[in-house]
Amino acid sequence: MKGIFTISKQTKKVLVGIFIIICISVLVAYIYYNGKNKAEDPRIVQTKYMFGQFDRLMKENSFSSALPLLDSIEIILVKVPGYKESYELGIVYNNRGSAYLGMALYGSKDSAERFRLLETAKRNIDSSISIYNTWLSKNRVLSKNEFLINEKTFFSENDVAFKGRNYNRILRKRAEDLVLAQKETPRRLSVCFTNLGIILRHQYKLNEAVESYIKAIELWKDNYTARNNFNVLMGNPPKDRSIIDKLFPPDKNKFN
Repeated sequence: MKGIFTISKQTKKVLVGIFIIICISVLVAYIYYNGKNKAEDPRIVQTKYMFGQFDRLMKENSFSSALPLLDSIEIILVKVPGYKESYELGIVYNNRGSAYLGMALYGSKDSAERFRLLETAKRNIDSSISIYNTWLSKNRVLSKNEFLINEKTFFSENDVAFKGRNYNRILRKRAEDLVLAQKETPRRLSVCFTNLGIILRHQYKLNEAVESYIKAIELWKDNYTARNNFNVLMGNPPKDRSIIDKLFPPDKNKFN
């Protein structure tokens, strides 16, 4: 019996090696995320955590509990220079529309209330689409350096919020986020049009729903939710994604 539980020297070496790799990975992750957090704009960093809480509540279908978080996020963004006209508010309005849509589809049994919730969801999604399109029209082709110059007007180095922090690092991080948003916002718009299509479908506006799904697919060809909803409206069965696609989804930053 004793021999069954004996670990060879080679196995011990492998286990020690794995342990060392895990320790190094944890340390690298800690250094990376700790540095990343320090580079965030301290004036709006709280919104990052709020968005995380919102996502968790949405997964739990706690739609009414998620909505106040978005109200708090919007209040912060509107007050901080440089964010009132930025893409972040588009995220707020799309998320709010998603929450009202969830309440309409999964929480309401009264037809009048369901109609009201769908209308409220649509207003928020429409606002999100408008915000995203406006932001893209002004910022789609700007370089990182141009973002740095533009954002500096909203980042006063004398602001007490930056006291004791690496001001230039925070400003660079903001410019990098905006460059990323140039690639991400078309995908976000695609999600908006998908949500809009779902709303219109449940409002029995089928032709408008089809148009929304087509726009969603044009913006992001790998939007499988839009593709499947479009197929269903066209009388075709939804197409399941391949095993390869599920294991290795396309890079969300690519819009070829």
